[in-house]
Amino acid sequence: MRELFKNWKILLLLFFLFISLLSVSFNGLKYGIDFNGGTQFQIHLEKPLQNPEEIAQVISILSRRLDWTGLKDTKVTAWGDQFIIAQVAETDPAQVERIELLLKKQGKFEATLEGKTVFSGNDIVHIYKDSQKGYGVLTQADGFEWRLPFMLSEEGAEKFTEMTFHKCTIAGFDQGTGRTYDCEKTYFFIDRPDAVILMPREIHSKDKDSLLLGNLVENIPKGTEINELLLNAQTPLVLSDSNFSVLDSNELIQFSSEYENIIVPKDVYTEELLQDLNALGFKVLEIPLEENIPWVWTATGAKEIISLSEDVTNMQPFVEDLKDAKTYSELVIRGFGSDEKDALEKLSNLAILLESGSLPIGVESIGKETISPNLGEEFLNVVSLMGLIALFIVVLVLFIRYREPKLIIPMAFTVFAEVVIILGFASFIKWNLDLASLAGIIAAVGTGVDDQIVISDELLRKEADYDTSSVNRVKRAFFIIFAAAATSLVTMAPIILFGFGLGKLVGFAITTIVGVLVGVFITRPAFGELAKYLLGKGK
Repeated sequence: MRELFKNWKILLLLFFLFISLLSVSFNGLKYGIDFNGGTQFQIHLEKPLQNPEEIAQVISILSRRLDWTGLKDTKVTAWGDQFIIAQVAETDPAQVERIELLLKKQGKFEATLEGKTVFSGNDIVHIYKDSQKGYGVLTQADGFEWRLPFMLSEEGAEKFTEMTFHKCTIAGFDQGTGRTYDCEKTYFFIDRPDAVILMPREIHSKDKDSLLLGNLVENIPKGTEINELLLNAQTPLVLSDSNFSVLDSNELIQFSSEYENIIVPKDVYTEELLQDLNALGFKVLEIPLEENIPWVWTATGAKEIISLSEDVTNMQPFVEDLKDAKTYSELVIRGFGSDEKDALEKLSNLAILLESGSLPIGVESIGKETISPNLGEEFLNVVSLMGLIALFIVVLVLFIRYREPKLIIPMAFTVFAEVVIILGFASFIKWNLDLASLAGIIAAVGTGVDDQIVISDELLRKEADYDTSSVNRVKRAFFIIFAAAATSLVTMAPIILFGFGLGKLVGFAITTIVGVLVGVFITRPAFGELAKYLLGKGK
């Protein structure tokens, strides 16, 4: 028996079993909507969707934002042509608020320079989530900096190079570093509004001073000019004073024929003034004032301001002619957070929006409510009991077939270990277990029992002309096992790679693949060693 505990395959199984038990004990298991309930969002779109293709596009984008892996148990469905219902297995108020902010965004990303669009989210073909490329959060002397590297399409990179060419000027000379440059700034927006902005002069004056002072956490550099921000936002501004009258404003009357929406600070103007704006044909969008954040920054959808560098503008090394300029397709967006958690959240939210794409139509409003579980804890207990009964029946059938108690015990132990390791993995990555996940686990365990039967049959065969070496017999069994595992992987992999937004189907595929990998590399080899030892077929 001692030699078993010296076998690395047995030790590997025991190690993962121990780690999984610890993970489940300390982290617990998270369950999906079916078992624990969650939150339902009613998303009201600004305009009706025109055709089934647009409806499918919106559902796919929102599904990817909520959960591209299918492991978080989300449901996104259309209700008519102007409402989307999204359900998530989450009730924590902080997480629910974060999800609501993600759903509210149309997700239209744009980078501008001197009032012109340099590139948009459609030009981004890949987000690098590799620390080697710079992705992640770094601790700096002045705070927590997050970095999001990405790649532009060939057309987008050429446009970027052309528009940024020589957008730096020589500002002076430093003995240590050589020439110093003063470069133009790129402004990054999410959901830059196609609207007029109306704001009181006192708020304008306050915002002007706040922008000049800067705000590191909100990614506003010192010296930001309010006029430069509005130029790059391409948003017309109308200022009001105490004697302001909507109907007497020639500017607003002129803009009413060009713009459908007007943005105003919330709870600042009277109801009568807002009604006058409606009378002019404007749809009024109220944006709340936030402490320490310039209102105009929020109203324009501004997210970052980043200066160009002398190398990106082909100033260092100097390139005289645009046709000889170096094209930069790999760029980085940088920003800061108030702490590491805030920085990670900002990084994650931006990556989600860029990866999922922008909605064809903006979001008017979102309502939410808590939903109760369809099945509940009692059903989960019933499922667990049925699983134990199924395991008992499987063990009984195997005993009737083999009549070898010393073979049945390692079979049952291996099945138990496989389930625990899969649940430990689920606990570690905070995977919401739903019916699809449980189905995937059952499928993986079923495959495991099949593989154990293949190994056992090979070890118990008694034909005279058959190779009596247990090592060779197990090798033959594993050839069959690896072939079957490869078939499962090949079948499920396309669902994961190309099934973005398929939700539960992707979750089932990932569950099955995890189970197959755990079986092939951890539990099956250990069972093979146990079976060889207990059946006395040699080493």
